[in-house]
Amino acid sequence: MIRVNADVVAGTVSSPWTWEPRPDVWVLMATLGLAYWWSLARLRPRLPDAPPMPSVAQQGRFALGVIVLWLAVDWPMDLLGDDYLFSAHMVQFLLITMIAVPLFVVGIPTWMWCELTHPVRGVIRIVNRAPVALLLFQAVLVGTHLPSVVDLYASNSFVHFSLHALWVVAAGIFWLPILGKEPFVKPLQPPAKIVYLIAATIIPTVPASFLTWTETAFYEPYANAPRLWGISPVLDLQLAGLVMKLGGGLILWSFIVAIFARWAAEETRPDSNSPSATTGSNERLRDRAT
Repeated sequence: MIRVNADVVAGTVSSPWTWEPRPDVWVLMATLGLAYWWSLARLRPRLPDAPPMPSVAQQGRFALGVIVLWLAVDWPMDLLGDDYLFSAHMVQFLLITMIAVPLFVVGIPTWMWCELTHPVRGVIRIVNRAPVALLLFQAVLVGTHLPSVVDLYASNSFVHFSLHALWVVAAGIFWLPILGKEPFVKPLQPPAKIVYLIAATIIPTVPASFLTWTETAFYEPYANAPRLWGISPVLDLQLAGLVMKLGGGLILWSFIVAIFARWAAEETRPDSNSPSATTGSNERLRDRAT
């Protein structure tokens, strides 16, 4: 995950298909899994009126998120995205921000969010406001794909790791207003969620269109990289633009359709406006979150 292959950048390696171990990635994935298990097995019983265990489905979503993140940052995807194809780099971005992180958000139970993020609750209150979360994520999307930043990404291990971490954090902030739950965050109402996600599809259209119609290979590390499958540097950028526009748009619009369908179904229920009971455990979680 934090390795940058200088030999490939220099053009002395012609194939990315020779397996190479990534122990840093394996340690990171194991740490995520162990931290989740520790929270369920050790932290949860220490809480007042220990909250219930997350469902098997919820635990499965977290595990799937770890798997998707692992596929995005381990060999061969990380090598392809770092040293060969910018389009593979864009696939990495979507796997991390649009698939792995949403799975983490829904796979981590609310009480765990409250406990593990208690020291930074003030920051979370600020960034969880929908306009702030939306603009922050869009700024990270655009800013981390500026040519000067990509040059550093391809040549500096610390920048490489830091950008991956930034993608995870920014995506988490972006998805919390949609997928988060009280008392950790106050999620948007369904109509606001739809507007929020539609707005999220607009800004990426600008860089995606620029990439799709470019005639210049302006990312020097990828322009100088060994070619794979006959893909030219310009075609590589055009494919990256299509991945950003079509892949990201498909995921966002899938969420929009699902939210609208659920909202419509809830509105047609006779008891859709009845108040729900608030449990004592939830009240304690709310106190802890504030």
